[in-house]
Formats: sequence, structure tokens, C-alpha cells
Amino acid sequence: MSNRLINNLLKAHKDKVSKCNILCIGDIILDHYIYGRVDRMSPEAPIPILLFEQENFQLGGVGNVARNLSNLGAKCSLVTLSGNDISSKKINKLILEEKNIKQLKVKLIDFETPIKTRYINNFDHLVRVDKENTHFKISNKFKKNLLILLDSEIKKSDLVILSDYNKGFLDKDLIQKVVKAAKKYKKTIIADPKKNDLNAYAGVDIITPNQMEIFDAAGKNLKNEKEIITFCKEAIIKHNIKEILLTRSEKGMLLIGRDYSIKFKANAKKVYDVTGAGDTVIGTLALMKTLGINTTISSQISNYAAGIIIGKRGTATLKYNELIS
Repeated sequence: MSNRLINNLLKAHKDKVSKCNILCIGDIILDHYIYGRVDRMSPEAPIPILLFEQENFQLGGVGNVARNLSNLGAKCSLVTLSGNDISSKKINKLILEEKNIKQLKVKLIDFETPIKTRYINNFDHLVRVDKENTHFKISNKFKKNLLILLDSEIKKSDLVILSDYNKGFLDKDLIQKVVKAAKKYKKTIIADPKKNDLNAYAGVDIITPNQMEIFDAAGKNLKNEKEIITFCKEAIIKHNIKEILLTRSEKGMLLIGRDYSIKFKANAKKVYDVTGAGDTVIGTLALMKTLGINTTISSQISNYAAGIIIGKRGTATLKYNELIS
């Protein structure tokens, strides 16, 4: 579809956006950015010295998906874990600043929100330091109580997003129970997958992996576009997934169904930071689908959104008017 027609389509749906209620379920992450400048190398080791200038904290993981939806103007219900740690408290404060997000935090005393700290010289990432409990898992007893809440929220929502960052919240069993509830209430469900076993997402309407995640699922580097499309079509049939929207960085996106594939070229004018671009894609895609726009055009609009985001610094979001313009 041409830019002019998409522009008119977005304008026609603008007044409906605030009525959309999308449920986001998944792993929350605290994104921590430390900005500075490098003027010299360390005399202690062959590494640069970053002279601190400023820092900030932003919502990451499913929080960034919810923030994208909130900034686009949609209502969002956010179900994620929260603990008594400092990171969880920072997350809760950041969510309160977002007027369109209704937080349904699920308290766990021993849970600590993962932190990703990025050290940045101008726009160049020097290093990322992750702090998380890599062995964290939720218990079956906890999961049982959680499902009561999820069933109620799924029933009230227009669409469900699963944002899986493989941090221990969304295991295969919980994902499949959410899918079952979504099907019961005839809700579209979209997932951002991190697990190599795509069977964990069986029955999901659309998954939005990046190219490396598809390679991991295949267990090898697929040689070319034809091999990628073939693998995705096989996965769609095997796991009863309707469509795969594959993000490929500078190569754009591929929308793949059982008997078709559509290529979208990347349209970024400048690439400053790809952090959070996948969250923007799934958030925009979900909103467009909720508005009743078909997956092909929704994917095209999501591709535009990603092009805007990677031209910004940090875990960024965009406004609906930016899509129109």
C-alpha cells in the first residue's frame, strides 16, 4: 500500500485508538543508561575510560511494549512480576508516569527485576552489564493463582501480547494456558518469542522473532531468504501458528504465512540505536490489528514505526502522529 493510502488509513482510525485495550503479559526489565564521553584509554588495561555525564532509567522488556502502546494512545493492562528490590520500585515508579498503563503487578517476595546497564559514548555502545537471577522460575502453586487473574484480564481485553524475554516468568506451560484462554474468548494473541523451541508458542496467531531467533530455533544459520521462508512455513504448519513477522534489521521484515511471504524493505534514514525496536514492532502491530487492519498493512506500518525508533537514542517510543506524518 502506498504511503498516501496508509496516511489516510491512520488518520481514519485515529479517534478509535484511545478505545483499544491491549493486555501485555511478560518479563519486565529495568533499562539503565549511562552516557558519557571517551577522551583517553586506561593506563591499567587496553580499555577506554568513559567520563560520566548523565544516566537515566527506562521501562524495558514487556514494560517497553506497554509504554509504546501508551504513547501511541492505546490503553494497556500490564501483567508482570514485582518484588521488594530497588529495581522493582524504580519500575513501579516509571509505570505510574504512563497515564495509559494499568499495572497489575504480581508480587513475589524473592523476585528481583532484571537490570540491563548500557554504557554509551555518544551513540556508541561500549558494553552492556546484565544483573539477573538466571535460575528464577515461578512455582506451580503461584501459576495457578496467576491464571485466575489472567483469565479475567484476557476476557476484558481486545488483544493479548506475550512478551517473552526468557527471564523465568513465561514458561511453556503458562504460555499454553494463556493461549487456551485467548482462544476461549476469541482474542487474537501475538508473541515475541525468545525460546528456541517454537512449540512453546503453538496456537499463537502471530510471532515476531528476529532473524537470529529463527536461526536459534532452526539450530543453524539458514543460508538465504529461501531457506528462512521454508523453515518458517514448516514451523507455522508444525506449531499451528498463523503468521510469522520476521524482523531482519537493515534487511527489513518478512511476513510469512502458510502459502505466502511478503518482504518489507527497511526504511530508516539514520540508525542510532536498535534497542527496543522489537518492542515497537509488536506494540504497533498489536494496535493496528486491534483497529481491524489486516496483518500485511499492519506489518508495513510496524516497519515504518521501527524505522522511526532506531533513529532515536535509548529505549524510545513514538506518538501516533509520528506514524501519520
